Amino acid sequence: MHMKFWALAVPVTLMGAMLNACQKKDPERKAQQDAHDVAMVERMSRAPFKPIVPSPITADVRERYGLDRAACAFRKKDGRGPLFLAGSREGFLNIAGDIKRYAAKAETAVLPGHARTTYIGLSGWADLVRLPDQGTGADQKRWPARLILHDAQERIAYTADGTVTCKG
Repeated sequence: MHMKFWALAVPVTLMGAMLNACQKKDPERKAQQDAHDVAMVERMSRAPFKPIVPSPITADVRERYGLDRAACAFRKKDGRGPLFLAGSREGFLNIAGDIKRYAAKAETAVLPGHARTTYIGLSGWADLVRLPDQGTGADQKRWPARLILHDAQERIAYTADGTVTCKG
């Protein structure tokens, strides 16, 4: 009985030694396999891409939540209600009827009314980017801009061109 166990153990030990020897002979292949495995785990751990589709913030919602105090508003070219409201401390976005709050990023450029160009949310961030304003009649309170919404994994989930209008 002791003999049978030893007979099985030897081939397993030899097989392990042979595998170790193969790995030692080709460290480059092992490094490639390790890099491939790491890349696969990273891809698998990313959440599937889900676009963000903001809706205009209506006058009723602005009044109900006191959002009419925002210093600047981004509107798409279609002229409907604002998609993003930017204040000195926070910005707001309407996603599927739910008002999302974003904190103003202090290290970004200051807009009129102390609004900022970047706002950080729980699951992403928003950027207001000024576009070239040749021939648009832009001034200090109104200019062409692009709203860019990023998801938590730094992917662009929404972008729209329009106009930023600021108070005072």
